[in-house]
Amino acid sequence: MIEQCKSSIKMDYKYHSGIELLLAHMNIEDIINAAETLYRLEEEEEEGEERGLSFEDEGLSQEEMDENEETGDLASEQKDYSDAVGGVRYGTVTDLLSFVNLLSNMQAAALQHLPQEMGVLLNKKDIVVKKGRYQINMDVLLFPWKLNCKNPGSGLVPKGSFGKVHLAQDTTTRKRMACKLIPMENFKAADVEFQARFRHENIAELYGTLFWDQTVHLFMEAGEGGSVLEKLDSYGPMREFEIIWVTKQVLRGLEYLHSHKVIHHDIKPSNIVLMSDKAVLVDFGLTVQMTEDIYIPRDLRGTEMYMSPELVLCRGHSTKTDIYSLGTTIIHMQTGSPPWVRRYPRTAYPSYLYIIHKQAPPVEDIPEDCSLAMRSFLERALERNPALRSSASELLKDEAINPPREDQPRCWSLDSALEEATYTMLRQQSQHHDTTQESALYSEDSGHMRRKGSLYIDLGALSGHCKLVSGPPTSEYG
Repeated sequence: MIEQCKSSIKMDYKYHSGIELLLAHMNIEDIINAAETLYRLEEEEEEGEERGLSFEDEGLSQEEMDENEETGDLASEQKDYSDAVGGVRYGTVTDLLSFVNLLSNMQAAALQHLPQEMGVLLNKKDIVVKKGRYQINMDVLLFPWKLNCKNPGSGLVPKGSFGKVHLAQDTTTRKRMACKLIPMENFKAADVEFQARFRHENIAELYGTLFWDQTVHLFMEAGEGGSVLEKLDSYGPMREFEIIWVTKQVLRGLEYLHSHKVIHHDIKPSNIVLMSDKAVLVDFGLTVQMTEDIYIPRDLRGTEMYMSPELVLCRGHSTKTDIYSLGTTIIHMQTGSPPWVRRYPRTAYPSYLYIIHKQAPPVEDIPEDCSLAMRSFLERALERNPALRSSASELLKDEAINPPREDQPRCWSLDSALEEATYTMLRQQSQHHDTTQESALYSEDSGHMRRKGSLYIDLGALSGHCKLVSGPPTSEYG
């Protein structure tokens, strides 16, 4: 019996040679310790796998871990952004467009805690960058616009589509600029793209773009005379020679844009800014460049009262829609009110889209004292059929904006219509005793043909001389 048990034990050992080896060379205590060690290792491995699937044991939910991971990604993205941009620097138009595209594609959270301002500036002559910095209220000062066409004590801050405009001045060069502030959530690359790419005398020149404090700062050419809308709000309807002057300036800008198949989409008095010897177009946030002969929009673009009937239909339009908007703008300049609103008060008609669709063009809003030449001009610009509507190039040749020399006013520049008494005072203050052309207050860069004895005041120089930004003189326009 004992022998049979021994043989059975030996038989079992044959199937467990590893245990047999342990029994032969280790005591039972060593075997137990080894088994416990292996058990602990296996248990810790299982717990590690469980932690990999769930973070509840550490007091973190899956959402919290995802948030931590996203925060890490944002920090990495912010670092990459800072490394890519490198503070404020001078650059080309290509550099500027790359910057604004990068900016518009960045997540808002990654832009909240930037160590310093970032930007690309195009104007090396008048804007001074110091060691990669261009600090707001240190290197450049921002002020509300103060025009003498408003109450002298009030600070006027004009507003664009999605931003407000301040007067800016470089503290080193004393260069005056306009600075449009756009909140980051409203910023689009298109706000900068067209103004940077297309340079023309009648398009406000873009000097650069800066990002700081969750706001995009667009520095551009300053219109010392304010916008046409501000002039209308202050003095009412404009005289025909003033309308002719503004219209010609706008048509030159539109001719250039349309030659590149660019539609501005928001021609109106507030987007036409007056300078000493020219007017410029601003606010390109709705601008598009056509790739075909007809542009089919996904949404309405523009301001209702100035919209063309084909734009209201949303079935496709061309650059001719800007011409129609210019025609409605001229009516606003003639009457002091946008088209439609006198016959259809805003309080009773919250939308003019249906009215425009059914009744355009608003020829009934043309004032009775409008000259025959200007009325004919408006009929060409407001033609309902865009195929028959005149282009900017054709309208530039129209007799309405090219009157005979004997019918032209003595002061060709809009903001130069000052009284002779004012002229005499400024001449004495300037301490120049020669001809008017020698005075520092007179522009030598005017593109207009000068008539002998005519008065040409450079409003920019006048602003610097009087230490304020001036608009049209109250004595003449009041």
